[in-house]
Order: sequence, then C-alpha cells, then structure tokens
Amino acid sequence: MMKSLLLLALCLAGTAAHAQNAPPLVQNLNFSAALDVTAPIGLDDYSNNKLGIRSAEFMLYAPVDTTFEAMINFAAHNEDGEYHAEVHEGYISSSKLIPNLRFKLGMFFLGVGRLNQFHQHDWPFITAPKVQAEFFGDEGIHDTGLEFTYILPTDSYWDITFGVTDGYQMGEEDHGDHSHAVTERPNAPIHYIRPSTFIDLGDNSGLQIGLNYFGQTDAHGLQTQLSGLDFVYKKKEGNYNRWLFQSEIWNRVQNSDTTERSNQIGAYFYPEYGFNARWFAGLRVDAFTDMSLKFDDGEKRDNLDYAFVPTVSYKNSEFVTWRLAYTHEVNNVAMEADQINRVIELQFIAILGAHPAHAF
Repeated sequence: MMKSLLLLALCLAGTAAHAQNAPPLVQNLNFSAALDVTAPIGLDDYSNNKLGIRSAEFMLYAPVDTTFEAMINFAAHNEDGEYHAEVHEGYISSSKLIPNLRFKLGMFFLGVGRLNQFHQHDWPFITAPKVQAEFFGDEGIHDTGLEFTYILPTDSYWDITFGVTDGYQMGEEDHGDHSHAVTERPNAPIHYIRPSTFIDLGDNSGLQIGLNYFGQTDAHGLQTQLSGLDFVYKKKEGNYNRWLFQSEIWNRVQNSDTTERSNQIGAYFYPEYGFNARWFAGLRVDAFTDMSLKFDDGEKRDNLDYAFVPTVSYKNSEFVTWRLAYTHEVNNVAMEADQINRVIELQFIAILGAHPAHAF
C-alpha cells in the first residue's frame, strides 16, 4: 500500500512538473497533498492508543478548458490498522454556462451542513462530533451524482444548493461511512437541498447560515430523512480569525415497513479564539439523544450523550498545524450507570502544494 502511495505521489509530482512547460491553460494545473497524523491516548479504553497516519490525500485540480474545471482526489485511510486507497473525489464543474449557477458532476462530498463539505484535515478540531459520526460517518458522505448551486439575483446574498446522487456510498449499517459502500441499488437516491445566506456584520466579521434537508430510501426500504441548521461566524484580524463560532444541529428520522420509527437529535457548538496568527484555543460542546429509546414496557427512556472537547491549535504556517485536544464524553441512560470515555488527542497536519481555498 505504501509503495502504491509513493508511486502515485511521484506520478502526480511528475505531472505537475511537466505542466510547467505546457501551454498557458495547462500551466494552471495544481498539485496538492495532505498528511493527517493522529495519536489518541485513551484514559479509559487503551485499545486505540496508537500513533498513526489517519489519512494521506493527493489532489489535482485545474481548468480543463475555458468553460470547465475538474478535480480528482485520491485518499488512503487507516481502517482497523490497514490502509485502503480510493478515489475520494473526482468531478467536473463549471460556473460559466449559466449566470449565477455552478454545478458539479461526478463524485464529491455532498454540499450539506458544514463539516461534510470539508476534508477532515480542514476541520478546526480533530475528531468528529457524535452527531456527525452517527449521521454522516467520521469523514462525511461522498457520493456520485449531480449538484447545482444557484446564487439568487437579490440585494442580499442567498444561494440554493440542490443535489441528487445514487446513494451507493451510504450504507444502512455504517451510518454513512463511505469505506463500506453498499452494492445494492437504493430504492430512492440521495436528494438534498441547502439554502444559505451570508450576512456581512462589518468590522471584518460575517455570519453564514444554512438550512438543510437530506433524504434517501435504501435497498431494504429504510427511509432516512435529515433536517438541520448550520451556522458559522468569523471575525478576522489581519490574516487570521480572532473569533470563530461554528455549530450544526441535526434531526434524523428513520422508518420502514419492518422497523419501528426512530428519531435522534444531535448538535455541536464550537467557539474558538485566536490569540494571534499561530495560537488558537476552542471548546467544543457535543450533545446527542435518541428520542425513540424506550423501556421494555414502551415508556420513553431518557438518555443524553454529551461531551466537552477543549482544543489548542498551533499553526506554524498555513501549511503546518499541530493540535492537542481532550475529550470528556458521558453517556447517560436512565436506570444505568453513566459511561465515561476520556481521550487525549494529538494531531499533526502537513499540506504540500497549492491547497484549494474554501469560500468561507
């Protein structure tokens, strides 16, 4: 596996170097790689205490011609001690065919929520909140299909993202973990919509708010519906965020002809303060509850899974990030003793090449 990754890196580097002597349009070919190294130290469960490469990604993106752009991303992830390489994303896109409209065609991370639109190494914290892991998988859902984003021609900023994908990357048992994609054809494809707005608050600060709906019916008739709210606030000072506040709130309903209706609600809240361009400190608060959990007699059973995750980040530059986090998670279920999970997490991120910028 590591030999394959090394060969791939050399091929991509050679392609990028060859582009330097190519025609002007091809010279825009960009190469990027990301290395994500983590070391969890469990204080209650020692089974996962291991320093390792969580993921390694190699990306090429560039204009194809004067109308279309394309991007391809290869990734290798550590799953139970073994590295599995796959095409993470590969799509063609354009914003020049129809005014105010951009589309993607191919495989991509679905344009819903906040975390699902970013690779893990671009998150402001190390591991996924429980609501993200349960509903979208630890890394998020990527799938093959078509996505449109239309910017409304209004005085205030509004855009609407709508997508339809085949649904093969979202399994019933794995909560969206794309590493174990299903092979049976879903009864209804994944479909989603996300209207969002951006509010300029002045003084180098702004707020982005998004509403989300996501639906799918798998091959066994299990219907999944997700609705959610995401918002991000940033206050810039120079070239860094003095304040960042990021949150997502999600509700999931699942039912089929052979199973009872289930309903889970989860959220995370993450404020972060930047002391300067290098040092940042934040505190993530997670909450998750299963509204359909019951006792044997059918009476509702109260439960709440909550966690506090203080995180310190040191950015030596825009290409190198070190993080230290502590997770204190408590699973409270009525008539049972609390289950506590405490983990210290270390992370190192290295970015090579021209990493594409995000909109906000």
